[in-house]
Amino acid sequence: QQKYAQWRAEYVRAWGDMFYIDYNKKGEVEQEGAITCSEAIGYGMLISVLMRNQQDFDGLLRWFLHFRNANGLCAWQQIDNKANRTYTNAPDGGSNSATDGDIDIATSLFYASRVWGRSPCGRYDYRQIALPLCKAIWDHEINHHTFMPLLGDWVKDGEYMDVTRPSDFILSGFLTFYNEDPERSQLWSRVMDAIITNVQHQLYLNPTGLIGDFLKVAANGYYEPALHKVLESDNDKDYNWNSCRVPWRLSVYYLLTQDPRIQPTLMAESSFFGSLPEIHAGYHLNGQRISDRSYSDMSFTAPASIAMWTM
Repeated sequence: QQKYAQWRAEYVRAWGDMFYIDYNKKGEVEQEGAITCSEAIGYGMLISVLMRNQQDFDGLLRWFLHFRNANGLCAWQQIDNKANRTYTNAPDGGSNSATDGDIDIATSLFYASRVWGRSPCGRYDYRQIALPLCKAIWDHEINHHTFMPLLGDWVKDGEYMDVTRPSDFILSGFLTFYNEDPERSQLWSRVMDAIITNVQHQLYLNPTGLIGDFLKVAANGYYEPALHKVLESDNDKDYNWNSCRVPWRLSVYYLLTQDPRIQPTLMAESSFFGSLPEIHAGYHLNGQRISDRSYSDMSFTAPASIAMWTM
């Protein structure tokens, strides 16, 4: 409870009756004036429902509803538009979606439906907001041929159709969709199976269990690590700032299901991280530290620790 109170005081911010998570306190985000993103909103909603804080949950929900884009998904990034004295979507792609943020938001809404049902005075029926969001995720953020997550709703065709980002392998969220979204239940089952199949293939390629930030469809039909920059940097092929979340995401799913298909990857990751004197902020998939990453960061240490604890 004390840690939660510290986190809330440091990151939860209000704008009228809406709340957001300030993810740019240090001013390190490239976009000028950036204040939050859909991933941060999703994290905040999950934390709020798990901590049974309905006031914060509804404030964050109002942010999502306000910044929902034309596809019914959360616009990815918002900025402090000082010229107009308001908050708006970032000018360069800010109204597009990011798949992981939407999965977490939908998952939190289903959790809230189980815990509270509706908001006070019945203003929000959480389940009735979650179901259309699930449909939008399926319609716009899943490859209907491979059943793998797309990077966001901005991927319509072309080279990015064959790309997936393992930080979107949120199996616990898709499991929730399978249980709570009966219209698409069998589709979510196929999404989970496709993700697990490709997680298993990454272990075949790299016995460390590490998974690259971006994967692309190979000639054999599997997704395999990118060979060069895909979207963000030359380290898109490495275990970097996106895939550092994978051990956490896989661990949560394993703790919920004990699915034996995931266990070998988690055991490999746990063994790899457990062999290190210190967990650094980035690795090549063979386990060698990225040359300029002599430092640690909780974004890497915390998910790795969860994998070790799980195993």
